[in-house]
Amino acid sequence: MRRLAFALGAAVILAAPRASAGQVNELANVRGEVAYAVPAAAASTRPLSGRIALSDDARAITGFRAAARLTLPDSSTVEIGDKTDVRLDAFRDAATRHEIVLNRGALRFTIRHPAGAASNYVFKTLTTQLAVRGTLAYLVSGPNGDQIYCVDCAPGDVTVNAASETYRVESGQTLNVRRVGGRAFDAAIVPNAGVNNPAIDQFLHGFSPFGRPASEGTDPTGSDSGK
Repeated sequence: MRRLAFALGAAVILAAPRASAGQVNELANVRGEVAYAVPAAAASTRPLSGRIALSDDARAITGFRAAARLTLPDSSTVEIGDKTDVRLDAFRDAATRHEIVLNRGALRFTIRHPAGAASNYVFKTLTTQLAVRGTLAYLVSGPNGDQIYCVDCAPGDVTVNAASETYRVESGQTLNVRRVGGRAFDAAIVPNAGVNNPAIDQFLHGFSPFGRPASEGTDPTGSDSGK
């Protein structure tokens, strides 16, 4: 494995078509206890039973066995797993990058492939940065690190920067980033077939993409999502 330096405030950058000013995100409760805070730094949260349009930055928190869905201005979607804490930035205009900060938990994102547009979606974790152009993938983050699982990622569509190293992840591959003492320590690409993370399996009715039950899986990130 390669030794990595400390990466603080890293990001997942998702390429997407430009959106006109005034477009907003929509956050919807899929099931269970979902709460949100507007602005994201607000001390208290509000329960969400249906859906809400977010024109300002916000924070979403899901409870045990809960789920939510974020629909972005270009119809790309981000599914939010249970026991997940994520900050959603405002999409104010075409020149503003749209940020989603995964503090902890699991996301499944389907991003539309842009036609010559600049990257203006940014997903952040503590230790990982992905530049993505139109893909279906999972991102899991916990105290022990991050996991990026690529389902439909064409060659060159996913470039991962973890500290001083760069990795290119394609369909059928997973990148595990290990965190020690709050710092990125090392990372490795492994085949998807060997991955059975309950945090990912929750989006597939409790089974891995290869049909293995979540009860037999392990989560190297320690996110506690999907359990």
